[in-house]
Amino acid sequence: MFEVDHMKCMENLSRTRLPNDVIMDYIKVYKSIGINQHNHEVLESDYDVIVRQTVRNDIYYFAKMFQIKVTDARFKSLIFKDVKPKNKDEKLIINLRNAFTKIHDESSTFELLVTEILDLIKFLYGDVLAQSKLSWRRLNQAERSSSLLTSKNASTRESIDQLVQLFNKELRKSEYELSYIILNFYIDFINIKPFHEKNEEIGIILLFTLLVGNGFEVFEYISFFERLYKRRKEFEQAVVEANFNWELGYSQILPLHKLILDIAMRSYQQLSYLVRDYQFDQHLNKSDNVENTINKLGDVFSKDDIRNIHPYISDSTINRTLKRLRDDKQIRPMGKGRSAKWIKLVKTKNKKIHFEQLDLDI
Repeated sequence: MFEVDHMKCMENLSRTRLPNDVIMDYIKVYKSIGINQHNHEVLESDYDVIVRQTVRNDIYYFAKMFQIKVTDARFKSLIFKDVKPKNKDEKLIINLRNAFTKIHDESSTFELLVTEILDLIKFLYGDVLAQSKLSWRRLNQAERSSSLLTSKNASTRESIDQLVQLFNKELRKSEYELSYIILNFYIDFINIKPFHEKNEEIGIILLFTLLVGNGFEVFEYISFFERLYKRRKEFEQAVVEANFNWELGYSQILPLHKLILDIAMRSYQQLSYLVRDYQFDQHLNKSDNVENTINKLGDVFSKDDIRNIHPYISDSTINRTLKRLRDDKQIRPMGKGRSAKWIKLVKTKNKKIHFEQLDLDI
């Protein structure tokens, strides 16, 4: 095997001294990781529904992060109605749905291999990029010199092969915290730039996959990419800092590490609320629970407002409740179809309704 000197982060794991606040973050995160099994048992009956929703959010916010040009209306059609894609960006949305679904399905058995990384770019971009772009990038002369690679056709495959071996070796040694190893791998990967294009995209999907497969199961229920997108400026700055002095082996990984740990902690907190509400909902009549939610909503509301609060109550239950309240003359539809709004006809704790708004022929 060629000798490669591209693993600036992975080869220098011991160089970074972890401050006390990071150690405390570990303690908090791993308390939550310790109840992964409990969370799964509570949510098991609706696990598939929850994961499907997480996948949709992951795709949507991944697309926003990397400026994939698909309108919200087309996105919903592609994801919910299985319409045929019209262009390469829409093909990528379908490929992302299949890839993220596969990642969730196989996270517990995933093993990082060089072939898996190559398969990932082909799976996502096989019908999006030219075939010449779906292979390992050849190293230029400067890279071959710095890497001690003498082969005229040497590619980045050798660099990634050694990086993967080093990553798996560190996992087995268990001397460093898992997310710390994963983030060092991620920074090495995006700096090696193993492919002609899409290295940032493949790198962040690998980061996500490795986190989910190594204990951070919260991201099966809470969208990782939604959290990351909403803090993208912090993330981008942390990556810039981590890349600085990478060539010298002095990458500043801590800001990125702290950010990912904070995202994990906040996601686990959100999951704890979800589990609590889910357990509470199980003891209530679901239709009554929907009615109680409607009473707390504004005077004009939509089915999406109800779904956002009760993502795991079926459409049939929501529709049945709306019909019952309509028949009881408590609410009235403002339009037709999936996006129709509803207005309350009885006074609740919200402000009094102005009926002059209604000039509808229903």
